[in-house]
Amino acid sequence: MPVDAVETTTPPMTTLAEAERLNDALRGLMIQAKKRHRHFVQTSDHGRISVLFVLSRQGPMRASELARETELDLSTVSRHLRLLEDDGQVARTVDPADKRAFQVGVTERGHDFVQQFWNSRAAEVHGALSSSGWAGDDVRALTELLHRFVRDTEGCFK
Repeated sequence: MPVDAVETTTPPMTTLAEAERLNDALRGLMIQAKKRHRHFVQTSDHGRISVLFVLSRQGPMRASELARETELDLSTVSRHLRLLEDDGQVARTVDPADKRAFQVGVTERGHDFVQQFWNSRAAEVHGALSSSGWAGDDVRALTELLHRFVRDTEGCFK
């Protein structure tokens, strides 16, 4: 083979046994997430926080669309929106597509709350990884691989 020729090899395909081990690890991760979620649901702020998260991620929308996105009843979403509006975390604006309707969006105060919540979560993960001796390179590699996994498996779980 000439010196300047580049040999490309295809990495070996994943075996069923490897996929089963990955599935077991994912199951453990999901169990942890469910426990955390169960604990979180027991707080009075759960529904309001869910509403804020969706609005902060997706932007202003009508209450009916927000109910679909959060998988909550419209009357429940409306109640949460009233409380969040009273607290200054969301604001109503006229829907540009239909001047008779309104949208709700997150205010700066709401964005600050969401950011503080995620910063707190990141600090918890950082503490757990630090106390377990995780190296920065391992965390970066896992992060990149998880993003790739989510991207490559989107839609395969029904």
